[in-house]
Amino acid sequence: IGNAYKPTTVCVTGGAGFMASWLVKRLLDKGYNVHATVRDPEAEAKVRHLLDIPGAAERLKLFRAELLEDGSFDAAVAGCDGVFHVATPTE
Repeated sequence: IGNAYKPTTVCVTGGAGFMASWLVKRLLDKGYNVHATVRDPEAEAKVRHLLDIPGAAERLKLFRAELLEDGSFDAAVAGCDGVFHVATPTE
């Protein structure tokens, strides 16, 4: 058991939300590469808190995704070893 598998890349859905933001921070603190889905990665005011997390510049990628849009999470989960589904619909 000493050689237990540890995922290196994970996806966090709803990455800009309160709970998901803390999860992203914790994962980055632990050395994971994180793919976080957000509604609009270009909306700096809504994602700045994620980009300011230590390690984000090297290990965080933001992906545009809509929970109710088929296929919009495909790119974000590609290559991931695990997914934390934290997103919720707002409509």
